[in-house]
Amino acid sequence: MAVPDHRPRQDAPDSLVIALVEPRRLLPVQPRTMVEQAAESIVAAAARGLFLPGDRLVEAEIARDLGISRVPVREALRLLESQGIVVSTPYKGMRLMQVTNAGVAALMRVRLALESLAIREALRQPGPAARFAALEAAALGYDQACRRDDPALIVLADGEFHAELCRLSGNAPLLALWQGLARQLAVIWGLARQTAPSEAPAAGHQQIIAALAAGDEADALAALEAHMDWHLDFDFEAVVAERRKPPAGL
Repeated sequence: MAVPDHRPRQDAPDSLVIALVEPRRLLPVQPRTMVEQAAESIVAAAARGLFLPGDRLVEAEIARDLGISRVPVREALRLLESQGIVVSTPYKGMRLMQVTNAGVAALMRVRLALESLAIREALRQPGPAARFAALEAAALGYDQACRRDDPALIVLADGEFHAELCRLSGNAPLLALWQGLARQLAVIWGLARQTAPSEAPAAGHQQIIAALAAGDEADALAALEAHMDWHLDFDFEAVVAERRKPPAGL
C-alpha cells in the first residue's frame, strides 16, 4: 500500500506551504471596524428615538441610510442580537429589543451589583486620589455632551463614565461583563433622555467621585444607588406607547 506524500509540491501556493510547515489552529482575525460602526450607528439611532423598542430593523434600509453594503449591516445585526439588543423572530426578521418596566428593573439590579463591586475594588487599589482623574474627565465629557442636546451623545458619555468606574476596579472580567450590558443600557437610557432632564445624572457623577476621592466606601455606594434609582419612578412602557401615537391631526 502506497504511503501518501504530504510534502508540499514545488508548485504549491505559498499559503499552502505555510499552512503545512506552520499549521495554525485558528485563522487570522480580519478587521471588522465597519461592522462595529454599523452596530454603533443602530444603537445611536435607538438612543435618539429613530428606532423604538419592538421596531423592525430592515437590513436593506439601514445599509442604504449608512451608505454601505448589506453585508456589514447583516453582521452588525447579528452582533447586536448576541448582545441582546436585537431579537430575531422567524418570518418576522430582526427587531429592536422590547423594553418593559420589569425588564429594566432586572437589568438595573445586575448593573448595580457590578458597579458596587467596582467601587469596592477601586478603593482597594493603591495610589492617591489622583488616580480618579480619568473618572473626572469622563464626568466632564458628560457635562459637555449635555450641552449638545443629542440623546445619543449624552448616552454615550454616560456610558463612558460608568465604564471608567468599572475600569478603575482593575477587574477585567467585571469590566467585560459591564460592557456586555452597555448597549442594552444605551437603548434604555436613550428612552429616558428623550423625556427627562440630564442634570440629575451629572450631579450623581460628582457625588460618586467625591466619595471615592475621600476613600469613603459607604458614601460612594450610597451615591451610586441614589444615582441609579431614577428608573424606579420612570414608566418606560408609557413612554414607548406615547411615542407610538400618530402626530395630532393625522
